[in-house]
Amino acid sequence: MKRLHIVQVISNFPDAQKLPPTNQGGTEKIVHELTESLVQRGHQVTIFATQGSRTSAKLVPFPMGLRDQGIASYVLRNMPPDVDVIHDHTFTSALGIRKLSIPTVCTMHLPVKQRVKHPVYVSKRAKTVMGNNRGDFVYNGINPSEYEFSTRKSNIMVFMGRILREKGVLHAIEIAEKTNRKLIIAGPIKDQALFRKEIMPRIQNNPNIKFVGPVGGKRKQKLLKYAACLLFPTVWEEPFGLVMIEAMVCGTPVLALNRGAVPEVMAGFPELICRSVPEMIAKVKQGRYPDPAALRSYVIRRFATSLMTSRYLAIYQKAMKK
Repeated sequence: MKRLHIVQVISNFPDAQKLPPTNQGGTEKIVHELTESLVQRGHQVTIFATQGSRTSAKLVPFPMGLRDQGIASYVLRNMPPDVDVIHDHTFTSALGIRKLSIPTVCTMHLPVKQRVKHPVYVSKRAKTVMGNNRGDFVYNGINPSEYEFSTRKSNIMVFMGRILREKGVLHAIEIAEKTNRKLIIAGPIKDQALFRKEIMPRIQNNPNIKFVGPVGGKRKQKLLKYAACLLFPTVWEEPFGLVMIEAMVCGTPVLALNRGAVPEVMAGFPELICRSVPEMIAKVKQGRYPDPAALRSYVIRRFATSLMTSRYLAIYQKAMKK
């Protein structure tokens, strides 16, 4: 394959993370992984991202205070010469909705409907629901060598994600209450009222439940690799669910509700997919989980960064031909 010049563009919302993200930021993590992998394969990559980002590509930092609607204008004003393809990761497809002469591939990291020429979804389910089966899908990928593996597990369950009702945090608390097991809740509070009125009182009444806020780096690794299981009781149309593969690559089982892309991500372990919270409670009580090594090898085979990169390169070529 000839060496391409690829421009990657990520959203610059007020809470956008630097690359690579430290405590949260699933989209930022995926964009960073993809960018580094493309550079390693010899492609020329220019990335528009938050100031202070670290990358092997050529970084063009967004000015402070730039909102999503200003991204397209800023990128077009600062576009390098001889670009083969633009990869738009912004949540509003800021560049994709413009009819540009440069082929523009848009990844829909959130379940939003955008009419763009080359849409890419992060699961087959998202493509069906949000894209009416139009476009492509590419599973998110992670670099397995960045994740520590352990066969030794504690008796502590973990919930890791944004503290929002649709992420199922209240279900995770219910599971801990009904099983009398220990639970650590990790993630940024995105709904203050929910946390204050419904979550905090139940944590204060239960010494088995602990909230630790957003985690990253070694702290995140430690939580994931020693957890008895990760609870993923999502109640919305989950487009992918990155933390599921992060847990499994550490050798930790995931108990997940059958929503959105969960059946695809967990396809290798259907016995861990639950139809209801009572079923999750029963499975926690049983405590029968797959071998940690089998969980890790499944992620390596199906969700490695290298696979994601190869899929995107094929989509870039297709967009350029069109």
